[in-house]
This record gives sequence, C-alpha cells and structure tokens, in this order.
Amino acid sequence: MSGNKKGSFIKGAAILTAAGLAARVMGFVYRIILTRIIGAEGMGLYQMAYPIYTTLLVVSRSGIPIALAKLIADKIAASEKKAAYQIFKVARRMSFFIGLLISILMALVAKPLLNLLSLDPRAYYAVIAISPAIFIVSIMAAYRGFFQGMQDMVPTAISQILEQFIRMITMISLVIFLVPTGIKFAAAGASFGAVSGSLGGLLVLFFIYYKRRENIFSFLARGEDQLTIKSGTIVKDIVTLGVPITLGALVMPLMSLVDLIFVPHRLQVAGYLVNQATRQYGMLSAVAMPLVNFPTIITVSLSASLVPAIAEAFTLGRKKLINYRTQTALRLTVLISLPAATGLFMLAEPITDIIFSEPGAAVPLRFVSWGVFFIALQQTSTGILNGIGKTSLPARNLALGALFNAVINYTLTALPAFGIRGAALGTTIGFAIAAFLNLYYVKKESGFIIDFKSLILKPIIAVLLMAGFVKLAYLGVFILLTKLNFIYAYQFTTIAVIVMAGFIYLFILLLLKEIKYNDLAVMPAFGERLASLLLKRGLLEEE
Repeated sequence: MSGNKKGSFIKGAAILTAAGLAARVMGFVYRIILTRIIGAEGMGLYQMAYPIYTTLLVVSRSGIPIALAKLIADKIAASEKKAAYQIFKVARRMSFFIGLLISILMALVAKPLLNLLSLDPRAYYAVIAISPAIFIVSIMAAYRGFFQGMQDMVPTAISQILEQFIRMITMISLVIFLVPTGIKFAAAGASFGAVSGSLGGLLVLFFIYYKRRENIFSFLARGEDQLTIKSGTIVKDIVTLGVPITLGALVMPLMSLVDLIFVPHRLQVAGYLVNQATRQYGMLSAVAMPLVNFPTIITVSLSASLVPAIAEAFTLGRKKLINYRTQTALRLTVLISLPAATGLFMLAEPITDIIFSEPGAAVPLRFVSWGVFFIALQQTSTGILNGIGKTSLPARNLALGALFNAVINYTLTALPAFGIRGAALGTTIGFAIAAFLNLYYVKKESGFIIDFKSLILKPIIAVLLMAGFVKLAYLGVFILLTKLNFIYAYQFTTIAVIVMAGFIYLFILLLLKEIKYNDLAVMPAFGERLASLLLKRGLLEEE
C-alpha cells in the first residue's frame, strides 16, 4: 500500500475527479432521456422524492466518510495501523445501523410526510422506491472512507462510475417498461435507479476489498502494537468530526427541500391544479436546474484544487501568492460562468426544446440562468475560505442564502404574476447572497484586492459583444436556413450559434488580453503548444 507517495496521491485525485465528471455527464444524459419519456410532470414526481432522499441521506452518511478518512489517515501516519482498522469496523457498524434505521423511517413516513407538505400523493411510490438506497449508500460510504483514509482513491472512483452507469440503465429501462402502467409508477421506476446503482457501487467495493484483503491486512499488521481503543471513544471521535461536516452538507439538500415544500403548494395557491403545479415544479427542478448546474462542473473542480493551493500560501504567510491565486481563480470563474449564464438566458427556449423537448421550461430557466454565475462564485469562494481555514463561513453564508430563497419562494410563487418565475428568482437570489457574503469574507480574511479591470470590466465587455452576436446571428442563420427549406433549421441554428458564440467570446478575450499564458498551458494535450503559438503572435500575456 504505497498511498503515501505524492505521485500516487495526485494520480488518485485525478482519477477521482475524472470519475466525478463522468458521473455528472451520465446524470445529465439520463435526465434528458427521462424528461423526453415522462415529461415535466413525471420528472416533477421523481423530483418530489429526491430532496427528501438527499436530506435524509446527508443525515445518514455525509459526515462518516470524511471523518473516517481523516481518523484512519491520522492513525496510519502515527503507525497505529491496527487502530485504523478498528476505527473502520466501528464506522461500518455505525453506517449499517444508522442507514437501516433512516431507510425504514423514510418508508414509514412517506405518505404522512407528503400529506403534511401538501405534495402530489402520486409521489408516494417514488419515495418508497428510493428509500432502500439510503441503507446501501451508508454502508458504501464507510468503505469509501476506509480506502480514502489509506490514500487510495481508485476504488471510490470505480464505484462512482459503476454506480451511475447502473443507475442510468435501470432508470431508463424501468421507465420505458412502466410508462404504460401510469406516470406515477414510471417515476417510481426512475427513483429505484438509485437503489440498483448504489448496490452495484457497493458490490464493486466489496470485490476490491476482498480481492486486496491480504495486502490490506499485511499493511495494517506492520503497525506498532497498540492498546485497544474503546468503541465508545471511536464513536465519539467520528461524531465530533462528522456532525459539523453533516450540518454544512445539509444546506444544499435543504434548499432543494425548501423548493419541494413551497413551490408546488404555493403554485396551487396561485391557481394551478395539482398536476399543473407538479409539471411546473418539474420544469424548474428537472429541466432548468440541471442546465444551470452543468457548467459548474468546472468550478467544482477548480474549488477542490484551490483549497490546497490557498492553504499552502496561507501557511507560508505569502500574502501576494494568496492574492494571485485568489485573483486567478475568481477571474477564471467569471470568464466561464458569465457567458454560460448569458447563453442560457438568451437561448432558453431552443435549448430546453432541443435537449429536453420541454420549451415551457424556458420560463423558469430565464430567471434561474444567472444562478450559474452566482453558484460558480459561491463554489470558488468556498474553496478559498476553506483554504485559509475559515470552514464554517461558507456553510453559514449558504444557510443565510437558503433562508432568503425560502422567503422569496413562499412570497412570489403564490402570486399569479410570478408563479414558477418566483421560485426560480428565489434560487438565484439565494445563491447571489451566499456568493457575495463569501466574497466579502474572502476580502476581509485574506486581504484580497479586487482588480476591477480584469475581474469585472473586460468580462462584461466580452459578454455584451458575444450577446450582440448571438442575437443577430441566430436571427440571420435561421432565416437563411428556412429560405433554403432546411428541415432541421431550428436545431442546426441553435447548435451553430452556440459554437460560433464560444469562438467569438474567446477571440474577444484574446483581443482584450484577458486570457493568460497559464490559462491555456494547463490544458491537456495541446494546451502548451497553443499557448506558445498565441504568445508569439502577441495575443497572450505571460503572468
């Protein structure tokens, strides 16, 4: 077990990141397919089960793998390897009983909870179908935490990819099979994908664990003899570390749960029938939000890599390096998220129509599209704050944003003039508040100085010019293709304009000298050659 080597750690982290991206892409794909099969109403039923599931899942397992990884890594570093394995066994038992209890609880309270929240009663089948997944995922979390504590990220990466792949196949197959029996059963089939997927992920972890058990036990046996740690002490250590992590992780699913509680009910107050409210909720949660979240894949990775980089500079007391890395991270975040938000806003209807076959979802998407920008800023600034050791601030700021989201959702969604627009607006404002509070504390705690020209002025100029091109090009290309009687004029125009807009935006940034040498050089395969070529042409600046 050579997990302590820096090279293997970096390799493992890269594999884990790639696995996360692959799982995210598969998740986006199955949402597209399912929405086309069962529509926004069916996805609304599926989404009603999901926030309940994710909230209870966070309570069941979120703190354990991280706490377990830290405790095991600490014991291995201290050569107390037998104690490390003992910690894993206690954590595994905790995961088993907590997961089993919460799975049963979810199944038992499904019907009264839906009635209490005034939700569509047809969602009951979806809630029941997904409830066993909590038990399975909780056990899986213990094994992932064990391998991560030994600095071996490969098993987690493999299980993530297999879990999502099996989930995708199960969901699509069951939905196709169950659609003739009714939309509520099809939604339940989609929910059951979480059960089969997590079971597949757990089985592959079992396989890896037992295949490597001789090497694992041999590695652990090389530790110094230690006194047996009491199980109560281990439980206390896991709880002490895990509870704050769990509370922080609860904020995001609670925001989704707030939407679930308020949006369908307040839409009914606004005058929608139950099935209409479910459909509207599905358009926001199952169509608009996946489109908003997809571009943030990049900023999630950026945030993860930012934590050690900022932490290193902070430990060394190098304020200039902190400022440089913070400036670079925020600049890249703005350059990526601002055009994505603008594009979703301007092309909301063709994008939702072509991808999901739900053009009506353009209504909430236009209001929540700017959430791309604020979610990205919130993620990156969270990485910066975590890097300087202020780990409680991002969770607190996000909780405050969630509170504003709840108030706006409750107030505006019930007004006929707003409807689902109010819910979308609440989400955007909630993340905006969290992002701006994070940025305030980044400046306060790190002494970061905002470069107005690089962070604000140049990106806005580039986006405005890109937006002008999109407006003119879309109309021009569509009219031309229509006159030529091109069958897929609508689809081709949308895709062509998005691609051209990306090149136009990049070209404008190059002209404004906003793209730096290192921004391109870090790209795999061709990045360094492209950066060198553009540097010779005078289109790039060295940092």
